[in-house]
Amino acid sequence: MKVITSVVNTDFIEIQFLSFKRFLKNDFEFIVFNDAKNFKDSTNNFQLGMKQNVFDLCNKLNITCINHDNDFHLNLNGASFRHASVLNKMLQFQLNNPDKYLYVDSDIFLIDYLDIHKYNDFPCAVVLQYRFFNNSHLHYIWPGLCYFDMSKIVLPHLLNWNLQCGCDTGGMTMQWLISQNRSTSFPSCTDIRHSSSTFHNQFIYFIKHLWSCTWNIDELPTNLYQYPSLISFLRNDPRNNSNLIFAEIYDDVFLHLRSGSSYNDLPSFLLFMQEFLKN
Repeated sequence: MKVITSVVNTDFIEIQFLSFKRFLKNDFEFIVFNDAKNFKDSTNNFQLGMKQNVFDLCNKLNITCINHDNDFHLNLNGASFRHASVLNKMLQFQLNNPDKYLYVDSDIFLIDYLDIHKYNDFPCAVVLQYRFFNNSHLHYIWPGLCYFDMSKIVLPHLLNWNLQCGCDTGGMTMQWLISQNRSTSFPSCTDIRHSSSTFHNQFIYFIKHLWSCTWNIDELPTNLYQYPSLISFLRNDPRNNSNLIFAEIYDDVFLHLRSGSSYNDLPSFLLFMQEFLKN
């Protein structure tokens, strides 16, 4: 079983790795796809050498690091196109090396125990995204968190993380998702947010989600009540909108910081996570 992520800088590599070592109950290999830029970019604070820094840190932590040759990103207009390119490279790696894969964005962390066997009955576990565009209902996979058992995936040639009109990164997963769902009808994303197993079928495990600025601390999953420091961090996040929490919770055990490629309060967050993982 492999946990894979793509990174553009070194900010979260170690703390993300430690969160999985602490809370993932299964043996796993952690693989970093190095999407750092060889050119000056906001993701590397307009400094050169970040690609080597990522490689050096992975080597220090004994983490497999695979470089994404992304000089062509300089000519791509938009982060979503850049994101899709590395996701498709990772997809090709998964197809060439069949295994169970959990993909997480670089700013997603385990904050409670996860047994990957909970997904064993399903070829995939995904976060459903929805858009309404040109009088059409579009459903596709959110690319930030997904599980694929490549030994069970059917019609893998339909998998594609590229964009589609009306959708951002991952829009092209729409056709594959329809093929797995055996229908163009999907559950409501709003309903899934409160679901335990109601909407799962034999092909898809639909991951619960508390999306940014749509939930308050009273909706925190009960299993997380045992972590007062986590509650304090979420409640006091300066990015919150009134009483609505900016960070996100997925499947009751994943914290999505929503940092983008950088986080203004990075030292405070890293200190919080270091202390959190000790408890």
